[in-house]
Amino acid sequence: MTEIASDSFAPGDEAHSTPLAYLLQAHSVATYDYLEFRCVVEGEAARLAAERADEADRAMLTRRFDAIEAMHAKDDPTEEADADAEFHLGVYEAAHNLVLLHIMRGFSSMLRNDVFYSRNRLYSRKGVRDLLLQQHRAIYEAILARDPAAAADAATAHMRFTRDTLADISAADERAEASRRRVARSSLVELD
Repeated sequence: MTEIASDSFAPGDEAHSTPLAYLLQAHSVATYDYLEFRCVVEGEAARLAAERADEADRAMLTRRFDAIEAMHAKDDPTEEADADAEFHLGVYEAAHNLVLLHIMRGFSSMLRNDVFYSRNRLYSRKGVRDLLLQQHRAIYEAILARDPAAAADAATAHMRFTRDTLADISAADERAEASRRRVARSSLVELD
């Protein structure tokens, strides 16, 4: 592993992600492909962070996890989702893999702009915010405990939960839309 300063790329450097954003927006299955990718990457990033995080990284992760807890207490899903994204970027930073960090910064920017899915809808679903907080705590504590296996397991479980919850939300939306269309058609038939 070559040590290069992780700040050699600006956090907003997303030039490499623009064509990818268009591709992902054009295909509805892209959300699940993205989440499948994150299931793979998150576990490895958390494992590396548990192995490689130095004291500065651990302090940064503590600040970012504390921010998640503070936003959770404020009951503001938007700010909590932003703190969530910052925490995940912190895990990538603590992994000390420049390529991983650069790629995931681009994805983070797209995620913040709801390219993949509406983070607010995820955070607004009843009970999800509490579960996500618990999952983030498990990732954070495993990294600070320097337990690579637990960190990887917690991060992978978190992404699987996110994927499954979003699939449930999407299915519920599709059912609601089908009901709206059915009611609209019956209303038109009744008018005839």
